[in-house]
Amino acid sequence: MAASIQIFGHSFVKRLKGFLRDQVQLRFNLNLSSSPLVQYSGYSGAVVGTLRSNLTDILDFLPDIVVLLIGTNDLFSPEVTAVSLTSSILDLVDSLIFLCRVKKVVVCQILHRQPTSTGRYRVDTEWFNNRVDETNHLLSSRIQMLPHDHVIFWRLKGFWSPEATKQSFSLDGVHLSDVGQKKLYSNIRAAVVHTLNKWLL
Repeated sequence: MAASIQIFGHSFVKRLKGFLRDQVQLRFNLNLSSSPLVQYSGYSGAVVGTLRSNLTDILDFLPDIVVLLIGTNDLFSPEVTAVSLTSSILDLVDSLIFLCRVKKVVVCQILHRQPTSTGRYRVDTEWFNNRVDETNHLLSSRIQMLPHDHVIFWRLKGFWSPEATKQSFSLDGVHLSDVGQKKLYSNIRAAVVHTLNKWLL
């Protein structure tokens, strides 16, 4: 029987779901030959607490794998530190594994924000992106030290060079362009394939 997969996170997930509705070649099941059930559960402006408040979505679907996209909106708040956010994300991961009985959790790397001079998302991008880098480093390190193999930290590819960022983000510096959506889809697909291969070995 095919694995069930839930993509759980902030507006990137919601926007990706909307983007896929208009695509012919990119399917909701991640174009996997096993045709898994894939649920997209995304919440605009979500922080870690938002996902914790919506664990019923996980319990209703009972996925084998959860792909987690979270952290960007948390770091927008000066009260949140890289250390506190890392702990909050890993506490959520524990809930997914030990409360919701998810077999594997993929924690996706948090993306930088791009400079923008207008709009609601204005932020000191150097300050913000340094916090992103610190959080990603802590998440990667702490996941490697976990006493079990239920969690994977996934580094998102294709977003980091100046040319890639220019193509991948919309004018608000936060959300993804069509090019960025395709890259995110490819990353999620690759993470799921990697997880399935590792899990089924």
